[in-house]
Parts: sequence; structure tokens; C-alpha cells
Amino acid sequence: MPNCNHRHRTFTRYIDTETGNHLAHNVGKCDRLDHCGYHHSPHEFFKANPGHKPLHDNTMKKTSQSTHFNTIPDSIVASTLRGYDKNNFSMFLARMFGAEGALYLIEKYRIGCSKHWPGATIFWQIDNYDKVRTGKIMLYNSKDCHRVKEPFNHIAWAHRLVGKSVRKDSFGESRKSPKDTTVTSKDVFSDYTKSPEGLLHTVASDYQLKQCLFGEHLLKLDPFKTVAIAESEKTAIIASIYLPNYIWMAAGSMEGLTVDKCRVLKGRVVRLYPDVNAYAKWHTKARELNRRIPTANFIVDNTLTQNPTAYDRERGVDIVDKWIDNKLLEWEMEGKV
Repeated sequence: MPNCNHRHRTFTRYIDTETGNHLAHNVGKCDRLDHCGYHHSPHEFFKANPGHKPLHDNTMKKTSQSTHFNTIPDSIVASTLRGYDKNNFSMFLARMFGAEGALYLIEKYRIGCSKHWPGATIFWQIDNYDKVRTGKIMLYNSKDCHRVKEPFNHIAWAHRLVGKSVRKDSFGESRKSPKDTTVTSKDVFSDYTKSPEGLLHTVASDYQLKQCLFGEHLLKLDPFKTVAIAESEKTAIIASIYLPNYIWMAAGSMEGLTVDKCRVLKGRVVRLYPDVNAYAKWHTKARELNRRIPTANFIVDNTLTQNPTAYDRERGVDIVDKWIDNKLLEWEMEGKV
């Protein structure tokens, strides 16, 4: 188990997707990877405990390589594209960039609103074929746009919460065009239950998830433009105003920058903007990506490594935090905070 003081709020356990049961109590990872770093994977657990290896191990390997995945129906996505006056993140965008600028970003990234928590935002993962793989639901503080982490980390996933009818996408070996079939089930999605600490836990789900980069749907608008990838969706959205010469996308987390997600970037120049504490990890990942996707060129931007303060490292700042800090200071001086 992680030794940090946040373990009751940030430790996520792995689930056996066939039985719906958690693995051992110490099999999981701390969401504070940049501070804590604890991660005990199922692979490590089964290697150390061969007697616990599940009977469906071969099936799990096949599933991880499958080209089949589910998508969120367009009707559900459309139903979230309203209520922005009650959305903490969109209202913060309006304060930073004005109503017109906020609307531009909302439409560009198809930012949704969720009632899962009052004021919550949905960052839809929309692929290059306009298929919605899933959506990350997050709650931000309306004052400074920091994530709400008390009394628990407010993150949930749309594919675990929405509807009962999904569409399954199947790509052929050419992967040039998607083929849709409708799949209906009485209980496709899991239910969420809350632990005493407020953490969200799931039971088994039939939803076949295959994540993509946030903002992937923007690639087709300009096939030659340089891509920039940040860790968080918030960072990508705000950075697209300050540094508009890139197509801004997000990996979703420090660990979210994967070869599978990045294959869509073949032939592109890609600049990586990790959080200040993730530079070593993303430099290693960039080398792997350049090796595995040779037609792309992945470059790590080193802006944040230039004299970061101890406070910057404690906060785990990214490239957008400085701009937000400057805005907050400006508003404070103007008496708007």
C-alpha cells in the first residue's frame, strides 16, 4: 500500500473484470504518481502469486489486443452540451477569455456538463472518426479552477454511468473506416457505490473501453499542423488560446501517454508538455514513441524545467498554471476575486 497520507482518497484498486471482484488489497496505484509513485500491477501480483492466476488469463490477453470497442451514443453526448452557466469550468473560461472565447473552446472541444456533481464537467474522448470512446467527469473549484479533491477526488467515467444501449465499433485490419453495430443490454454499465471515504468503486461492466487522446477529433482539421500534448484536458484547452500554433490534445494523466493512443499521430511533429514532475518519465516515453512510431517526431518541451521553485514541484504545476496564477493575481488586484 502507498505510504503517503492521502492513500484513503487516492489509492485505486484493480478489479478482475471477469468476476467483478477486487484483487489483493495492495494491488493498485496511487493517483498521486508524481508525489507517491506507488503502483502494484496485476502482472506483478500474478507473477509473485502464480496460484492466484485467473483461469481466464488467456482471454484477458486477447481482449487487450482486440480492435473491438464500445462508444457512447451521440444522443447522450448531445444531452450534456447545455447548462454551461452552472458549470464551474466553463464559467472560469468565461472569466479568463470572455463569453465568446469560452464558447469557442466549448464548441471546439465539445465540453459537456454533468449532474453527477453540481458544476461538474465532462471531457469527451472523441476519436478521429467522431466516435465518442468515453468521457472523464471532473469537478473544478469555480474560484481558481483547481480540481476538487476533498473529501475525495472528484473523478468519474461516463461509460460507467450512462445509459443501457451502446454501439460497438469494429475496425478491420486496414483500420481505415469504422463499422458500427448496435448492442443492447439490460445491464451494460456498472453501478457506482460510495465507500465511507467517498471513493467511487465499480463492479464488472460489459463495456469494452479503448481510450483515445482527448482532442483527437481535431486532427482531421489540419493534417500537417504540429500537435502538442499535455497531461490534463484543462491544460490542453486553455493552452490552445495561449499557444494557438499547435493542435492541443491531452493524454489524461502522466501514465496516459501510450503507444496505442499515439498511433494516430503518424507523420506528425508532436511536442510533449508534461507536468513539472513528469519530465523524466515523458522523456523516456518520447524515446519509446519515436522508436515504435518512426514516422512521427516526439519532442519534449523543457519550458517548465527552467528554474522551477520548490513550491512549483510541490504543486506539480503544468504550463497553464502560471497563466492562471497571473490571472488570479490580476483579478485580486482589481478586486474581482
